[in-house]
Amino acid sequence: MNPIEALRDALAARFPRLATEIDAPADGAGAWQLDVRPGGGSPWIVVEWRSDVGFGVSTPDADDYGTKPDEIHPNTKAAYDRVVQLILSGGRTEQPAAVRLAELRRLRKFSQAELAGRAGIKQAAIARIEGRGDILLSTLRRVVRAMGGKLSIRVEFPDGTARELTGLVAPESVGPSEERPIPHAH
Repeated sequence: MNPIEALRDALAARFPRLATEIDAPADGAGAWQLDVRPGGGSPWIVVEWRSDVGFGVSTPDADDYGTKPDEIHPNTKAAYDRVVQLILSGGRTEQPAAVRLAELRRLRKFSQAELAGRAGIKQAAIARIEGRGDILLSTLRRVVRAMGGKLSIRVEFPDGTARELTGLVAPESVGPSEERPIPHAH
């Protein structure tokens, strides 16, 4: 039994009358999908599972076919808890909002001075970084790590192919004074 089947079984145990249907991937390596129909006017819930990503949960509208999941959950328990919450509340998922670096800092409850101290740079440098529209990936990684996060860059194509890019940032030992922009080819 894979994780999406375990999720379906756990939901069926909690909600015996719940209508569910699993769609297996055609190629064996794609996404499994679990459709959950709570009924009673509540939106239907789609759970997508991929071994390399985890669980994607959405409450799509009729015209949302083929769109990405609104929320990503790392394991069966987290996905189960969220789907149960959606069933009980009749609520909808929400796509995560894109944020600028300053908003991310505030969401993580850091002042510029606190973040600068953790990143080993001056507060004025944080202010400059937050005001820029274009910064070095190594600088961004340093600031994100100072907030306790991990920077990853993901490329997504219209056919659903998605990959994380690697090797774009110099090794950890490179400090800010050693950062150099990549020269443009002419």
